[in-house]
Amino acid sequence: MTKTAAALLAATLLVGGCAWNDPAPRETIVRAIPPRNHESSITNYFDATAKGIDPNRELIIGTPQRGACPMGGNSGGYVGWVVPVEYKTRTKDSATVTVTRYFFWFSDEVIRGVTRRMEVCP
Repeated sequence: MTKTAAALLAATLLVGGCAWNDPAPRETIVRAIPPRNHESSITNYFDATAKGIDPNRELIIGTPQRGACPMGGNSGGYVGWVVPVEYKTRTKDSATVTVTRYFFWFSDEVIRGVTRRMEVCP
């Protein structure tokens, strides 16, 4: 066999061998179960963080949506759920309504974070 043919055969085997190697294993992402008591958890959060319960407050709590943020801290490996909330307050004469949006990030039944924008992970 000539040197050129031997080099070509070696290169073919090398490239072919690389094609058979398994890629690095990918990390499996697991989704936590959706929160079931998210409405009471969110209401309790606002009650605990407010100076007093505002009688003119109205909470519009959305349904849990699949979040893309990792909720496992340093261990990672699973993602949680996000619940959109509109916090409405009215002046005493009901002339002015202020709406503030919040996004509550859940892992199972636990609030892991609160953000003002959905794109921002807690």
